[in-house]
Amino acid sequence: MAIFEMTLKLMLIDANLEFCTNGKTAIDKLVDIHLHAPENTPDYIFLDLNMPVMNGLKFLDEFERLDIDPTGKTKIYILSSSISDRDINQSTRSPHVANFLHKPINFEKVKEIFTHA
Repeated sequence: MAIFEMTLKLMLIDANLEFCTNGKTAIDKLVDIHLHAPENTPDYIFLDLNMPVMNGLKFLDEFERLDIDPTGKTKIYILSSSISDRDINQSTRSPHVANFLHKPINFEKVKEIFTHA
């Protein structure tokens, strides 16, 4: 996801961006935010389904189970090269998931997300 990270950094120069390489690290950070600084709950999460340690589907399950965003502030965008209907249906069942985006993600698609926010 290095290209996607670079795209976000170029587009959102003044934004507070954090990147995690696996779902477990992301969940741990989000739990910490939820417990200690809920006002810092992220507006957006771009979630790759294929990650080590904890994949994107398990991340979504934990995100819901732990009620990390009870106000529904966070919009989750799934990133995947998968064309499997099963992956799409499983990942988009969460009310926090705003959309399923097929890789590669281009600059225009990212721009569209933030201009319609």
